[in-house]
Amino acid sequence: MKWGRCVAGLILSFFFTGLARAQTGTEPTVSNSGTQLDLERLLAARLADEELREGWIRLFDGQTLMGWTPSDGANWHVVDNTIVATEGSNSLLCTSVPFSDYEVSLEFRAEQNTNSGVFLRTPLVPADPARDCFELNIAPNDNPFPTGSLVFRKKRDDLASDPAPKEWHNLKALVRGMHVTTWLDGVQTCDYQDTTNLKSGLIGLQFREGKIEFRDIKLRPLTEEVLVGKMDRFKPAVNVLADYDPAGALTISGGRGHVESTFTFGDGVLQFSAETLAGNVNSGVFFRCIPGEDMNGYECQLHHGYSDSRFKPVDSGSGAIFRRQAARAVLSDEGQVAHVVIVASGPRISTWVQGVQVVEFVDTRKPDANPRRGLRLEPGTLMLQGHDPECKVRFHSIRVQSFPY
Repeated sequence: MKWGRCVAGLILSFFFTGLARAQTGTEPTVSNSGTQLDLERLLAARLADEELREGWIRLFDGQTLMGWTPSDGANWHVVDNTIVATEGSNSLLCTSVPFSDYEVSLEFRAEQNTNSGVFLRTPLVPADPARDCFELNIAPNDNPFPTGSLVFRKKRDDLASDPAPKEWHNLKALVRGMHVTTWLDGVQTCDYQDTTNLKSGLIGLQFREGKIEFRDIKLRPLTEEVLVGKMDRFKPAVNVLADYDPAGALTISGGRGHVESTFTFGDGVLQFSAETLAGNVNSGVFFRCIPGEDMNGYECQLHHGYSDSRFKPVDSGSGAIFRRQAARAVLSDEGQVAHVVIVASGPRISTWVQGVQVVEFVDTRKPDANPRRGLRLEPGTLMLQGHDPECKVRFHSIRVQSFPY
């Protein structure tokens, strides 16, 4: 389809959702409706253990538009665990951070004449789906690129059936390197090899014509394990005890110190699974660190404590970017493995705990190579934290994917 130039600038997602941005304190209010976040529903949105081990996260929590940014004037809103648009201009609702290689799965429901789509590796305002994004189309059967096709790139395979209107259907895409594979209701629709060299971008939901609904939007980044079986990826411990067990897990205990990576990480996806082995443990993973300096980087917190409400975390809560933005709720628990995902792209940092987003942070400080003083964009090492003599934490897995430039 042809895209006109949109005159609207970027509307910051935290303005759109109305989410609280306080470091700690009052319980956040949410979404365009202004209703209060339902804690039980947020806890129920946490993913099952098998999905967490596989690395899945939810891009939509079922209640708010946290993590999404609109490009223009469609009336995106949340109703009954569903993202809905019914009117407005031809535009996208995009993730606030980009992704590169991943598997994405969602459900959609469309009217008879709805024209919509799911945009992959897209800018906020794409100009031409043949060049600057992959548009996985949702459109009637008489469209040149019916549902399941990649617009201007590949029409869907003949084996796929036209989805019935006003019913829920599943779309899935696997995006790896220059290869894109798509499915509609479990049937493969496209197997496409790209020649336009798209490397990363946002994920966008489109409103163009007719009511469109989306739900159960999940993504699995295709990351590389850097801990288990790869002891050479980390240096000897500094001021802490570090023990690898036969399964490859790393336990840190006995003091204030760190274990530093031998590789660097800047923009990309960082996933870690960690288990606290004592009560009230304070730990975390530092990234974009100044190499060799003691934990001088952005800290993603690991702490399960909260006061009288999970909306009131102790020490900012698991998934927080410590001293920058607290987790909106504590979704990890003592005695269970916490699965944390960090996506960093320039000044934007988003985090998920147990598959649910808890932080959407933009570092607006002036650029500075020292992240304690300002915005650090340079790649740096990772540091796994031992916080104090009582701290004991076991890292089961650490996985990374650096975004290509």
